[in-house]
Amino acid sequence: MIRAALLLLLATAAPAAAQTAEEVLAEAKADCASFDNGTFTAPAEAVTELELTGAPPAEILIDTGKFQCSSMADLWGGTGGSILTLLAGGQRSDHLALGWKVVDWDRPVLLLSLHGGECGAAGSDPCIEALVWGGNGFLSIRPPAAQEGAAPAEATPPKEPAPEGN
Repeated sequence: MIRAALLLLLATAAPAAAQTAEEVLAEAKADCASFDNGTFTAPAEAVTELELTGAPPAEILIDTGKFQCSSMADLWGGTGGSILTLLAGGQRSDHLALGWKVVDWDRPVLLLSLHGGECGAAGSDPCIEALVWGGNGFLSIRPPAAQEGAAPAEATPPKEPAPEGN
């Protein structure tokens, strides 16, 4: 319950104050220490420089799923994924995702692997969000979140071929 509340708080917080990787890591260290005086560690691969905007400086992606806290094993993630913090164009955005990948399609596109529920399907079903830089921020056609209690999306059955001669 505490973990879910922390993830919800991280994912829905108002614009975050931390604007550098060092500040994000300091926030995480403080969060870990606040829970039974935990010890925080973040491997080097938790922070990645990317090229997403076409202008210097490089963008930074911080994958909190790589963070470790000695006093709480899953402080930064769960079955819905972990928080990816993206620092780009002087802005910070946080995204709950299972994974990420950058592809080149006329411009860099950041693909986020999401919990299937974000696409109105079962949690294990694939769901992808694509983010591209629009000059003032990232743009996406965000898949609609499933409404609470709604049944998973079902595939549309194939149409029967039309009878010949019509």
